[in-house]
Amino acid sequence: MYRQTYVFRPGEDDIHVSASLLNQEEVDFGLLPFSDSVGKESGMDGEKKRNYPAFDRCILGYPVRFFAGVPHKGVYRVTVGLSGGKQGVRNLNLYTGRRNLIRRDMEIKAGETRSVTFYSHVCEYLPVVGEPARLDGNIRLNLLGDAQNLAECLLSVIIEETDVPTVFIAGDSLVADYETEYPYNPLTSFGSWGQNLPQYFDGLAFCNQAHGGLTTNCFRQDGHWDIVRDNIKPGDVFMLQFGHNDQKRRNLKAYVQYAANLCWYISEVRERGAYPVIVTSMSRVPSQDEDGWFDLLKEYEDSCLRVGQECHVPVINLHDYSFRLFCEKGIDWCQDYFMDMTHTNDYGALLMTEFIAGELVRLSVEPFASHRNTYSGEPWIPDQSLRPQNAVSSVKKEERPVLPHDLPKLPYADCQGIRQEQKLKEAMWKGLLDPCVKFFHPFDDLPRGQFLYLFFKAMPDRVRKPWSAAYCDVYRYEWDAGNIQAAFDSGLIDETTTPDRHFRPDDPLTCAEFVSFMVRSLHPVEEREISMEDCEREAKKLGLLWDGYMADQPVGRADCAAALVDLMEIAQKSPSS
Repeated sequence: MYRQTYVFRPGEDDIHVSASLLNQEEVDFGLLPFSDSVGKESGMDGEKKRNYPAFDRCILGYPVRFFAGVPHKGVYRVTVGLSGGKQGVRNLNLYTGRRNLIRRDMEIKAGETRSVTFYSHVCEYLPVVGEPARLDGNIRLNLLGDAQNLAECLLSVIIEETDVPTVFIAGDSLVADYETEYPYNPLTSFGSWGQNLPQYFDGLAFCNQAHGGLTTNCFRQDGHWDIVRDNIKPGDVFMLQFGHNDQKRRNLKAYVQYAANLCWYISEVRERGAYPVIVTSMSRVPSQDEDGWFDLLKEYEDSCLRVGQECHVPVINLHDYSFRLFCEKGIDWCQDYFMDMTHTNDYGALLMTEFIAGELVRLSVEPFASHRNTYSGEPWIPDQSLRPQNAVSSVKKEERPVLPHDLPKLPYADCQGIRQEQKLKEAMWKGLLDPCVKFFHPFDDLPRGQFLYLFFKAMPDRVRKPWSAAYCDVYRYEWDAGNIQAAFDSGLIDETTTPDRHFRPDDPLTCAEFVSFMVRSLHPVEEREISMEDCEREAKKLGLLWDGYMADQPVGRADCAAALVDLMEIAQKSPSS
């Protein structure tokens, strides 16, 4: 069985790690590189990589980071020897992997030592959408705390091959791992419960395979499930939270395909001798109307509860807890715990994680209940002094993908070489497309309801009025309802396409209907009563008709995105739009 010891003081028999070992190619261990330009960003396959201060000249707010290669995949026990140094250390946090929190708020007095043990599952990961999975065969440590010289706190690292249950985590951006920028600021750092859960349990390894933008379909189709399937073993756990992106797809309705996908994962996990656990989606910052507070994920919460009951799977109802908490505390309180309307910062992530850990114990979910530790403290209270000057309130920021849009190439495996490829790249740069998934399905039809989500990214100006129930086939609290209401109030919908007050949100959008939306949006609201025929004639003059345009046929996703790029360019030049 593999075992290796690394020490950070000279004169000992084990492998000595010095400040000169800065990620050198000839060794498979060392410290991350640094430069005199502290904090300057450099690229690293989909993660934020920073240049850090030297090991022997640490600066407050910056971490000491260590890595060590291991011979193969599997579970490793990691024991970290810590010291208070000459002056002691406070608020010491220990992270592993992609900023997965192991222990926080430690205080070690001057001259005292402490040992922390945790478990790490080394396996494949998909760091960049559209690229194959890669094996990061390293154990990574990250120390952050209040000390004059943080380097003095790290004494030794012992890595031993072992075997304990692994908790595999699947989900979307509410669950994914996040790097951060330094100097560290928890108020402005994205955080999730997926990367915070390890601190609450001893004797368990964690492997977070969640990624932003994923649905119950994408996690399987894009290769993330393959990694879990190939590594999960009897006695392991599979925790999953989806819903935020599923609700944006008309084909993933809560009680139909979404529920069916949950059941599929449950069956696959149990077939491998592991245990499934469902977590309902955390609430967004709630909205309020004349009937009170509401959130658009209630149906997905209910679907999870129904599936859990039918399949005898434990369900952690994070949605109910978070929704009630946010309503009770109010919008102003929420801004200290969120990065935008959807994603939490590190303060919010700790709050959600504490609830999940407590529920796993309360519901006697094993192996969690028997491995809960006693030293994880209360969630952090937001420090208002850390808020940047003139910062926009997080509760006023709309949800956006966490990954950047300025990728060097399209991440979509099914769009290489197609006619619209260059326009799709422009659509990605302009923020129209999701950079988080592997397949775009460029030739699929686009449901009318789902289309409006994309359309208002391109043409964000819209009339906003209270809900009027204009269409009898649109439910007030479904994801697309707000966009449909806005399109109605903005005069963008040709009434001939909505017979008998039916918007038909699941019907495919035709080319003529799409052109009607585009042309109307280029005119003032009071001048949008334009027939479908006149819209088509104007679109032809503007160059908005594409190769293969047929008025009564469904528009493909790629043609739609490409035409919206052209529309945005025309709108920028048009004073009336």
